[in-house]
Amino acid sequence: MSDLRRATRDDNAELLDLFGAVPMQGDLVLSSQRAPDYFGLYAMQRGDTEVWVHGAAGPLDGMGTLHVREGWLEGRPCRVGYLGDLRTRFSARRARGPARFYGPLLEDRAQRLGVDTFLTAVMASNAAALQSLVRRKPGRVSQPHYALLRRFSAVSLQFLRHRRPRRGAFDVRRATPSDLPAMAALLDADHRARPFGYRFDTGELAHRFAHWPGLRIEDTYLAFDATGALVGCTTAWNPEAVKRYRVHAYRGGMRWVRWGWNTLATAMRAPRLPAPGSDFRYFYLCNTSVRGEDPAILRALVEQVYADFHGQGFHFFTLYQDEADPLAPALKGFLQRRLDFHLYAVTPASRARDTFPAGRTGFEICLP
Repeated sequence: MSDLRRATRDDNAELLDLFGAVPMQGDLVLSSQRAPDYFGLYAMQRGDTEVWVHGAAGPLDGMGTLHVREGWLEGRPCRVGYLGDLRTRFSARRARGPARFYGPLLEDRAQRLGVDTFLTAVMASNAAALQSLVRRKPGRVSQPHYALLRRFSAVSLQFLRHRRPRRGAFDVRRATPSDLPAMAALLDADHRARPFGYRFDTGELAHRFAHWPGLRIEDTYLAFDATGALVGCTTAWNPEAVKRYRVHAYRGGMRWVRWGWNTLATAMRAPRLPAPGSDFRYFYLCNTSVRGEDPAILRALVEQVYADFHGQGFHFFTLYQDEADPLAPALKGFLQRRLDFHLYAVTPASRARDTFPAGRTGFEICLP
């Protein structure tokens, strides 16, 4: 493994260059940008992060990140890993340089970090990644085992026309600091039952508000039922301080979509789609919990978020949706764009595992 090493902050410029140089291809060509600090997205999270790079001399030709946090699995505390930011230059892919180190490295770090299972998300349309990572290949030493955990979508609700929240069975308002204990209790009860849930019982929510740049209590929404019980919550978080999505090109049908969208946006005083070389303005819904998986609760939260943020210059906001998600009816009638992903549970070859509990996972869509 002489060409493989742990990255340091001295590698920041090269990491940003490699990370941002590999766009997501399609009719809409995007790249993820993390300037000025590649490490910022991980520094704000609890847990341990290791960034590994490949390349003995000259520019880096491969990189990947392991992040480990405390979590829940089958009702018991565990350590949860996440594999992300895997990037290789074309020359390295042809030489298969970084690939030959991947399995042995994962075996070693899983043992040293006390992790049995890592999560990783792969775009469903990324055939190259699915082929190189997931498909079993004879002769590959210690190839990690990928078990499909969930199919999910990053659903973006587009801001165009103004919408007023409808009156319903749930009262929605913005949170105040005095609401945080009840919100933390709701999230704790939810995540204890989720595969790979977060440890909200040990201060996760307070840590997020203290350390995530731009995450504000006043951008948190709470839903209450007729008895005054807290039944749902979510926070609108703008991640621009640590990551952004940059448009490189509009191709094929997206050229016509952009023309039509911009025509409507001008008439309705909504933001036009960004020109190539510019970034989308968007935010995520995080800290989301809905009691009983009731779509009416999520609908009430989403309607209020949409109404409050419309006209503030955002193109869209994004939330997580599982395949056959019971909360899907909550988004009916909103203008949506979806990116489909596969969420895998990755285990070392020496202790491969295929089966995991059912139900909504603790995967947080805003963090990868």
